[in-house]
Amino acid sequence: MEEPADCHQRTEDQISREAAEWFALLLDGREKPSDRQRFRDWLLADDRNARAYAELEQLWSGAGMVRDRMAEASPSRRTALKTGGAAIVLFAAGYAGARLLGSSGDYRTGTGETATLTLPDGSTAQLSTRTALSIDFAPGRRRVVLERGEAFFDVAPDPARPFTVEAADLNATALGTAYSVGFLGDGIEVTVAKHAVSVSTGSTSQRLIEGDTVIYRDGRFSVPIKTDVEQQLSWRNGKLVFLSTPLANVVSSLSRWRTGKIVIMDDELARRPVTIIVDVKRSGTILDTLALGLPITVRNLSPWLTLIYPK
Repeated sequence: MEEPADCHQRTEDQISREAAEWFALLLDGREKPSDRQRFRDWLLADDRNARAYAELEQLWSGAGMVRDRMAEASPSRRTALKTGGAAIVLFAAGYAGARLLGSSGDYRTGTGETATLTLPDGSTAQLSTRTALSIDFAPGRRRVVLERGEAFFDVAPDPARPFTVEAADLNATALGTAYSVGFLGDGIEVTVAKHAVSVSTGSTSQRLIEGDTVIYRDGRFSVPIKTDVEQQLSWRNGKLVFLSTPLANVVSSLSRWRTGKIVIMDDELARRPVTIIVDVKRSGTILDTLALGLPITVRNLSPWLTLIYPK
């Protein structure tokens, strides 16, 4: 394996790729004694490394029983895990499990599911896959807390009670509107389908109009961009539409609709543009379709963990 970049400059995708490389090496039992020490050094170099590796262990085992999988693994792999810092991996597995399996909220959808709700005020909320939200309506307010995932809101008029969606520290308040709010990787995305929305955090706010999309990341808003709303929100009609979209973005979107994790093992391949329309009900077979049209090799380590390599 190549030496990793500076730990403070690596992206989450790079960390996932490094974790997958180590996982594939140790799973195959191809490691050398020197690899085991390098694996331990890698785990200790950055807390994110241990969390990423623990998530792969958990996904590979399906039920998240890391200790059981260690008992079933080959002697060389058990040794690698023990000398590599298994205590760190097991501790991080608890973190990963809580993040993956936790599902609070008044209303929730699972993997591959959608749901449409009629709220007490007559507004509707359409929940995308892996979404959880809670509502807090009172005489002077209508408050929705989006805890994970993405939802589209068609807001019933009520000037006396503002309608606000909270996602982390972002507030998106309807100005007589229909709009979506969703967690997107390490950011939050707001797209306006009708009329206008006021987005704010702390002392910063801006007004979005129909067709605008803005991303909130690292405490800052992006410049609003004009988007094809029908394409952006095509999941509402059971489709995912990608037009000249980097494969990494395609895989990130698909991962929300299928069980398990997909890791692209090559930067150039991750940047390759892809045009495809996916039926969300058949997203589990999309990797087979991609393999027919792209120079890729799909390696399924389990139903929960897939690695994509260039041919």
